[in-house]
Amino acid sequence: MKIKIAKSLALLLLANTLNAEELNTVVVQGAQESYFEDTSSSSMKGETSDKKTPYTVSVTKGTLIEDLQAQRIEDTFDYTTGVTKVGKNADAIMIRGFELDLENIKVNGMSGLISRMGSPSTANVERMEVVKGPTSVLYGVMEPGGLVNIVTKRPQAKQRTTLETSLQTYMSNGVSGFGEDNGITTTLDTTGPITENLFYRFIAVGEKLNSYRKNVDFENFYIYPSLLWNASDNTSLLVAMEYGHEDGSADDGLFVANHDISTVASLDTVYQEEGDYDNDEGTAFDINLDHYINDNLSLNFDWRSVFHTDDRKLFESRGVNQGASVSDTTLTRRNRHQYNERDWHSFDTNLNLDTIIANMKHSLTFGLAGTYRKTDFDRIIMGGNVTPNINIYNPIHGGTAVSTQLNRRKTEYFSSGVYLQDKISITDKLTFVGSTRVDKTKIDFECLRGSCVENTTKKSTDFVGSLGAIYNINDLVSIYGSFGQSYDPSSAERVDDLGNPLDTEKSKQYEIGTKINFSKEFNTGLSFYKINKENVAESTNSGNYALSGEVESKGVELEVQWLPTANWQFKSGYAYNKAEYVSGKSVGNTQALTPEVTAYIFTRYNIPQKIYDGRFGLSTGLTYRDKIYTSSSKSTRVELPSYARVDVGAYYSINDWDFSLNIENITDKKYYESGTNDYRIYSGEPRKFTINIKRTF
Repeated sequence: MKIKIAKSLALLLLANTLNAEELNTVVVQGAQESYFEDTSSSSMKGETSDKKTPYTVSVTKGTLIEDLQAQRIEDTFDYTTGVTKVGKNADAIMIRGFELDLENIKVNGMSGLISRMGSPSTANVERMEVVKGPTSVLYGVMEPGGLVNIVTKRPQAKQRTTLETSLQTYMSNGVSGFGEDNGITTTLDTTGPITENLFYRFIAVGEKLNSYRKNVDFENFYIYPSLLWNASDNTSLLVAMEYGHEDGSADDGLFVANHDISTVASLDTVYQEEGDYDNDEGTAFDINLDHYINDNLSLNFDWRSVFHTDDRKLFESRGVNQGASVSDTTLTRRNRHQYNERDWHSFDTNLNLDTIIANMKHSLTFGLAGTYRKTDFDRIIMGGNVTPNINIYNPIHGGTAVSTQLNRRKTEYFSSGVYLQDKISITDKLTFVGSTRVDKTKIDFECLRGSCVENTTKKSTDFVGSLGAIYNINDLVSIYGSFGQSYDPSSAERVDDLGNPLDTEKSKQYEIGTKINFSKEFNTGLSFYKINKENVAESTNSGNYALSGEVESKGVELEVQWLPTANWQFKSGYAYNKAEYVSGKSVGNTQALTPEVTAYIFTRYNIPQKIYDGRFGLSTGLTYRDKIYTSSSKSTRVELPSYARVDVGAYYSINDWDFSLNIENITDKKYYESGTNDYRIYSGEPRKFTINIKRTF
C-alpha cells in the first residue's frame, strides 16, 4: 500500500513546561487511511451517506486491496463480511446463502464481465461495493444474495505514472517448494491531462503464473484505456474500454472416494491432460454521461457493450467409481470441447430530482433500462467417455475417447424496464426509501444443431419493489429496516413435463439492523435478515423441470472497523447463515456451498518513527470458514471441513518507492474451498510469498 503521510492528522501535545504556553506539533509518520467508507453509490444509484442508507453495504477500498496485495477481486472475499468464494469462475461467489451469477456482478453499475473463467483483475478497481440482499428494483434480473459492483479507476487531472511488479512463489511442504512454481505480474498505470478539460488513463497488465498444481499455468493480458472530458462545469463524458485475454490450463481439481475428504490425493495431483485448456477473451466499451440541468435536476446515462468468447477443451471429470479399496477408486472422464460466444449490450438512464413536497425533502430517481444479450453455446465435442478410467492416487494420463459432436444452442434475451425511487427525508433524523420497478422480458431459444429442447419463446412481465427506513437516534446510533424483492427468469431451455417454459423465480428479503458511527475511526454495523427464494426449479423423473423448490436463508452479520491510533487499524467481520430447502424434493437439505459461520480480522500497524528515512508497516489477517457441503443432496455431497488461515504482510515506503512482502497461509494449512459432488474438489492455496515493488513517477 502506498502509505499516505497524514498531512491532515497532527497531534498537539502540551509542552512539559509549567506555564504550558508553548505547543509542539508532532506529525505522525505512517498515518493510515481508514478502511471504512462513509458513502456508497450502489444501493441507491447515487452517492449516499451510510447514515442515510437502510441497507447493508460493505465497501472494500483500494487501500485494503493494496494491503492484501489482491490480484483478483476474489482475493478480497475472505475479508468481506458474509461473502464466500465457492469456485473458480468469475461468478463463483456466495452471499447470504445464495450463489451469484454474472448478472449480480456489475462494472460501474452495468452488466457484463470480460472474463467468465477467472475472477476480474483488481488493476482497474478503485473500490468494490457489496450490497446485501435482493437488488432487482434498481438493476433488474438478479439472484437474491446480493450485488457486487466494481467501481473502476477514472482519469485524473494530475499527471502520475506507476509501474508495479509482483513476484510470487510457493513454499509448501511436499507440494511446491520455494522457487519451483513462480509467477510474475507487471502493471503500468498512467494518467493525466491531455488538454485543460480532457484527461486520460491507461492501465496495462501482463501475467505469467505457475500454479502449485502440476502443469497448471496461466498467461493473461489486460488493458484499460479511458478518457474523461469535462465539457463544462455541468457536463462530463467518460469513454472507457476493457480488453482481456486469458490462456489457462483446464483443471477440474481433485476427487474423493466414499464421499470422504480424507481420501483425497496430494494437492498437486491433476487428472486433466497437460494440453487441456480454458481460454477467455473479452472486450467491453463503456459510455457514461453526467449532466446537471440545474442545482436540483441531473441526468445520468450509461451504456456498456461486451463481446466475449471462451473456449474449453479437456478430459472433463464426470463421476467417481468406488473400488474394492480406496486405492482402487477411479475417475470417469469425458471428452469435451465447448466454445461459447456472448454479446451483451445494456443501457441505463435516469433523471434525479431534489424537491420539496409536503414540507419534506424528496430525492426522486426515475430510470429507464434495457438489455440485449445473445449467447451461442457450441458443444463441438461432448460425451464420449475416456478409456481407461484414471486412478485416484496413481493417475496415468492419456486414454482415448470418441469425438462426438453434440448440440449447439442459441439464446437471445431482450428486456426493458422502468423504475422509480423516492428517498424522503421525513425529518433530519428519519429517512424513508421506496422503490418500484416493472420489467418486460422476452427470451428466444433456438436449437441450431443436435438433440435439445425444441425452439421456444418465453415472455414475462415482472414487478418488484423495496421499502426501507433508517432512523438516526443520535449522532452515533442508527436503526433501520427494509424489505426487498428480486426476480430471475428461468432459462427458455428449461420446460416442464408438458413442454411449457417455467415461471420466473422470485425472492424477498426482510432485514433489520443498526449502525454505530462513533467517528470515521470507529464504526460498526449489525444486521439480521431472512430471504425466501420461491419457484426454484427442480428436475423431474422425465428429465424436465418443475417449480417445486423453495430455499430459506436467514442469518446475522456484524462488521467492525476501528482506527484506534492514526497508524493502527482493524477491520473485522462475523456472519452466521442458515440456508436450507423448505419445500420440494430437497426439503430439509442444506443449500450447497453455504457455510454457517464465516469470520475474519485484519489489522495493520505502521511504526510511527521513520526507518532509514522510510515508513515501515506490518499486517496480520485471520480468516475462518465453517464446513460446507458440495451438494444439497445427502447422497452425493462431500463435507469440506472448516478451516482458519493466517496471512501476514510487511510494507516499506521511501520517496516514490513502495515495497511489500505478503505471505498468504503462513502456517501452510491444507484446506478445501469448494467443490461439486465428489468428483470436483478445489483446494485452497498452500503457503505463498508475494513480493511487490511499485515506483510512482
